[in-house]
Amino acid sequence: MKVPPTDSRAAYDKKQSPILVTLIGLLVAYMPQYIHKILGLLRVQLGPEGPPSVILWNWLSVVLLTAYIIVIERKSLASILLVRPKIKDLTWACIFWMMATSWNWAMNIIVAPQAQNEGLGTIIQLPIPVIIGMIFTTAITEEILYRGYPIERLRELTGNAWVGVSFSLIVFLLPHIRFFGVQWLLYHGVGTILTYILYMWRRNLWACILMHFLGNAPLLLPALGMG
Repeated sequence: MKVPPTDSRAAYDKKQSPILVTLIGLLVAYMPQYIHKILGLLRVQLGPEGPPSVILWNWLSVVLLTAYIIVIERKSLASILLVRPKIKDLTWACIFWMMATSWNWAMNIIVAPQAQNEGLGTIIQLPIPVIIGMIFTTAITEEILYRGYPIERLRELTGNAWVGVSFSLIVFLLPHIRFFGVQWLLYHGVGTILTYILYMWRRNLWACILMHFLGNAPLLLPALGMG
């Protein structure tokens, strides 16, 4: 399949993909959420179990989705806002992260310290290299799979970016609530909303990746016995 020349790439990125092509792309993007159920039905054990499995399945989904975008959709990664960030993009990512951290800190003081639930407890018991791998993996891959691709493609289909934002937000929140518990929303819900605001305002996925990484990094503290 012929790929459009570079000088026409920007214009081609704006063309709407057929509905079926977009739906298949969404299936690829959300593969980490259902692959375990399919393997379970087939009684096949493949790769690591539990939280570390995101390192395998998220990166596999990103690789497949990247190939799908370039070869099948014939678009560039700029079509999902994966473009070189400006200094302002990264600066605002840090500011938004500080705002989210301040909210988390305030809730820990005003309401109660965040309890160590089963999900968090499972993660901090993992080897430090695995935790670091998960921090980098989720920060990069979740922004591509759960924000960049679905928001931009659903915006193309509906002509309304907020349809993509709403859909992406629901799909992003459900596994986090299931794993960390509903109380996760009290401490991290504001940070999640701020990430979407950053995305819609700066229109740069790397800024969101940086904010996501800074938000995930404190997981190392309890794992190292520092919190």
